[in-house]
Amino acid sequence: MRKDFIIAFIKFYGVSSLKRGYIYVLSYLVVPFSELFLIYMISKGAFLNFAIIGGLITVVAGNGLTFIGDFAFLRLEVKIQDLLVASEISVSDYVLALMFSNLVFSLPGILVYLALGFLFRLLNFNVIPVLAVLLLLLLVTSGIGFFIGSIIPHIRYSWGLASVLSVLLTILPPVFYPYYLLPQPVFRIVYFIPTTIASLLIQQLTGLISIPADLVYQSVVVLIVESTVFYYLSIKYSRWVSQ
Repeated sequence: MRKDFIIAFIKFYGVSSLKRGYIYVLSYLVVPFSELFLIYMISKGAFLNFAIIGGLITVVAGNGLTFIGDFAFLRLEVKIQDLLVASEISVSDYVLALMFSNLVFSLPGILVYLALGFLFRLLNFNVIPVLAVLLLLLLVTSGIGFFIGSIIPHIRYSWGLASVLSVLLTILPPVFYPYYLLPQPVFRIVYFIPTTIASLLIQQLTGLISIPADLVYQSVVVLIVESTVFYYLSIKYSRWVSQ
């Protein structure tokens, strides 16, 4: 692992993006804040806590999926990958550098929702396991984004695809609402979606729902397996060298 490259890339693509493109921070907060407002109005505040947790998950998952556009842009337009392939930088170094850059870029949104979590007494000493779940979720969604972004033939497809996947993975599954509102057959279908598992675990950690211990352990194992699998796929089968 080239730590010097990862740190330099974080400064180049993470920190500098915050300084120069702060408007994009507002852009990725629009959807979760809109959902929070709508849920508050429709439920008359009953599901406000679910909306706060859902917003936190959406910020992390949504920015992980922007890997699709980021990687396609850097590969097809900036041509930075052509430089890296000719160096000693490996694909795993590049994946980690992009992932941590997106984590830095996501920090303002994460901090806003963490503050809301503490304000509404959803978070306390449980913040450490909550952050661990979010890190696993970021690894999963970043792996998905990197893999898809590496095979997209043109940059014009990337941003639209990232937006569609972000909506499908954060709005439809039980992220902003409790899982028990879904019919059992539907829940079984959406259970293995990474955002569903992360939502179940964080809602359980924050006391919003109560699920059996075996489902908690199963969800932890599934999320770890998905993180490992998608990280492996992003490294092993992504298009690192042009055909």
